[in-house]
Amino acid sequence: MTNRKTNVEIEAKTGGHWFVKLLQSKGVEFVFGTTGAGMPDIQDAMVVEKPPKWIQGLHEFVTVNAATGYALASGKPGVALIDRVVGTQNSVGAFYIAYLNCSPTVVFASSNVPGVPIPTGETEYHYVGNQPGFVAPWVKWFTEVESLDTLPEDVEKAFFMATSVHPGPTYVTLRQDLMAQRVQRARAFESELPHPSPRIPDDETLNKIVDELLTHRHPVVIVSHMGRNPEAVPRLVDFAHTFGLPVKERRVFMNYPMDDPMHAGFVSRALTPELPPKTDLVVLLETGLLPHQRFSDNIDAIDLTSDQYHRQDVYEGGDYGSSLIPATVRSVCDAEPTLKKLVEIAQDKIGPAEKSIIDDRSHSVIEQHHEMVQEWRDNAKLSYEAGVLDGWSVGYTLKMHWSQNTIWVNGSVTPSETLTKALELSQPGTYFGNPSGHLGATLGMAYGVALAHRHYVDVQDKGTHKVGRISGSTDAVVCTTGDGDAIFGNIDSALWTCSHYGLGVLYVVMNNAAWGIEWPPIARSSQHWAKLASDFEFVDLDNPRIDFAQLAKAYSVHSQTVQTPQEFDSALKECLIKVRSGKPALLNVVMQKYTGPQPSAVP
Repeated sequence: MTNRKTNVEIEAKTGGHWFVKLLQSKGVEFVFGTTGAGMPDIQDAMVVEKPPKWIQGLHEFVTVNAATGYALASGKPGVALIDRVVGTQNSVGAFYIAYLNCSPTVVFASSNVPGVPIPTGETEYHYVGNQPGFVAPWVKWFTEVESLDTLPEDVEKAFFMATSVHPGPTYVTLRQDLMAQRVQRARAFESELPHPSPRIPDDETLNKIVDELLTHRHPVVIVSHMGRNPEAVPRLVDFAHTFGLPVKERRVFMNYPMDDPMHAGFVSRALTPELPPKTDLVVLLETGLLPHQRFSDNIDAIDLTSDQYHRQDVYEGGDYGSSLIPATVRSVCDAEPTLKKLVEIAQDKIGPAEKSIIDDRSHSVIEQHHEMVQEWRDNAKLSYEAGVLDGWSVGYTLKMHWSQNTIWVNGSVTPSETLTKALELSQPGTYFGNPSGHLGATLGMAYGVALAHRHYVDVQDKGTHKVGRISGSTDAVVCTTGDGDAIFGNIDSALWTCSHYGLGVLYVVMNNAAWGIEWPPIARSSQHWAKLASDFEFVDLDNPRIDFAQLAKAYSVHSQTVQTPQEFDSALKECLIKVRSGKPALLNVVMQKYTGPQPSAVP
């Protein structure tokens, strides 16, 4: 093992300069930020130290979401720098989003201490005694840097905690007076901290799991967050085929290839997962259930999660997370090595009788898969040909122009289920969603994802002309969002940043003039007055309906408005050409105004 030196000297003139040098030592290429008066010495140092490259945002919520998108797509920490308590308060929702996305997002925030002067002679403000308290529920670790002596350790721990399993955001304050302070001796860590060894259940537990899988006749796998590691997806495929297991997914990441015959469809993101009638065993892979959700008493469960607190593998779970459902086996472990070990053990336990059972249920799953996928394809085609703009037809059209190197960032809500079925993704790492349920997450995430496949030299500012070159496998990022989601996500900020840096993101705004997702609770109110009166004023986004195409043009972003699937098809071709050349675009998809759940165009 290489000896690790902790006192490697580096040259730095100020605390801010030292901090930027530490980011360099961590391999940080981009810092997603919003400028504020509390960080001048850091930004001053970034002028002479590159990388990292500053990626300017117009709002902290969007900026932190961009760092999250970058982290999820790159597999590296996403770094954001925000200004003091006001910036922290503006981004609280983004911390919640990063937390439930299991994203290694590292956020630094400037801060000021009352009565402590800034060495440059300026008087600053926004004093607060417990700045991390605003985000404490949604971070794995936080600290306030009170001395430059601990700066290397604080930065090191922030990155280590964010990236170690189970990943999540961290938060560190940087006092303005310390960042402006002159430095006599600066130091850094020489090498990366080692990651913990993979967590695998003991042999007794592993054998118990295998026995349960072989003795139950109708087991089902439900997976939610495991696809955050693209490398784990092939391992799950091998596991499913070894045991003949149907796999149903809660689409948060691309958890299982839709073209694989063991894919058995999707479960609701927010409701109790729907199971086949004969199910007698459920294998939960990084999938949590809220307290009101439960399976029937005659169904056994195997609960495998890498989140020891069971807080990050649920949808909209807040800080409660998952309840502990009755389980035959419950283990905190890392999914990929655990599944590999289970397959290895199975090789010695599967005899002729077990193989016959596995073959029978595999045959049944494959047959049902083909019927299911064909039904989805028929529905999508019928909707397209009927001239109705909905999730089916939009997904159908996107699929026609999709490539293997396109990434989907999905913030749509009401059409999300049909969009997902129609688009049919199968490549790991090509889908990012929003398990927090917090509106507006994906607007910033999308351009963070776009930057995950670029390098510092590819993002240049040239006055009013920006040049960018995609240097990686991704040819386009497509972000589907609703009109309500777009407004909550501060689409103005995202459009400006994409235009400013030449980022190839296509925003598809599914504009139904309503916060449609909010109608069901109102319709289920105790007296149903709004439903009986067909009064939709509480979810209405009409009169005027927002013209997102005109909004995009204000930021020099190519945009079009479409009102039929055929118009969407034609406009999509043009937009993808723009996006694949490194320029942003937006499609304002004008759908039927939402007035409650509508009958499908599909018979």
